[in-house]
Amino acid sequence: MSKRTIAVVGENLVDLFVDGAGAVTPVPGGGPFNVARTISRLGQSAVLFSGVSTDEFGRVLQSALKADGVRLALPRPINFPTSLAIVEVTNGGPRYRFHLNGTAAFQLDEPSALAAFNALGDDVAALYIGTLGLLVEPMASAGESLVNAASPSTLVVLDPNCRPSAITDHDGYRGRLARLFRRSDVVKVSTEDLAYLSPDSPPEEAAHAIMVQGTRCVIVTDGPDQVHVYGSDFSLSVDVPTVSVIDTVGAGDALVGGFLAWWIGHDFSRLDVLNRRNVRAGIEAAVKIASNTCTRRGAEPPWAHEVEATPGWEWL
Repeated sequence: MSKRTIAVVGENLVDLFVDGAGAVTPVPGGGPFNVARTISRLGQSAVLFSGVSTDEFGRVLQSALKADGVRLALPRPINFPTSLAIVEVTNGGPRYRFHLNGTAAFQLDEPSALAAFNALGDDVAALYIGTLGLLVEPMASAGESLVNAASPSTLVVLDPNCRPSAITDHDGYRGRLARLFRRSDVVKVSTEDLAYLSPDSPPEEAAHAIMVQGTRCVIVTDGPDQVHVYGSDFSLSVDVPTVSVIDTVGAGDALVGGFLAWWIGHDFSRLDVLNRRNVRAGIEAAVKIASNTCTRRGAEPPWAHEVEATPGWEWL
């Protein structure tokens, strides 16, 4: 197994789940936080570019990252509060409200981010960026600068994971995504993301609109339904395994983290995303990680030793 560094840019936060009776359950989370943990648990080296608070929630988040082997690009805690997502569980699914401005996760400025990124040297095989880190300054600009500074050989993976309720400047947000699409090798989106980004287009047409802007490969998820993948000269569909679902929290993050761990573990490059057979094998392996995560409560991706007998992961 090849082992290289994967840089992950984006938020860490605490999800506060509120049930119908008003009971509140705090759970460590954030899309990039979950992606980094998945990558590290599957045996790759993950470095998370995100500020962590000095408060009690921050200590919990930092302990979780340490336990999973994730390194922090900025290891010194920041004297800002932890970012929060209020998750109201309703019959129509979860509804999110965010407390983000002036919080620790997003205190990643361009000079600090670039210095930490450059310190990693040539070992960065892939760079992931996504979710709320694309919205909140100064992290949003810092993340875009890291993408622009990435080596021509670095695989760039973008997961918008759109949160419309947190987006105040819709045109600016779409503009940033358009710039990032030009350098992204892989974009992972859900059908909900595409409905926000291209409300008048069917998913396949919306995915191709992303590719026209420069992206080499678009992965489209749709809950328990097939994952559809579009490349420059191919399209394919991969079935999602049927499992006993406890909850789906972090499933999409586990999929993209699993894909990255598998891809870099096989020493594939940016150009290999043009190869239909390689991409299919990677997605087939990744959906097994996402499905495994759904059998556990919360965003708890599996460890390498738990999936080494799973087809597609025998090489671990």
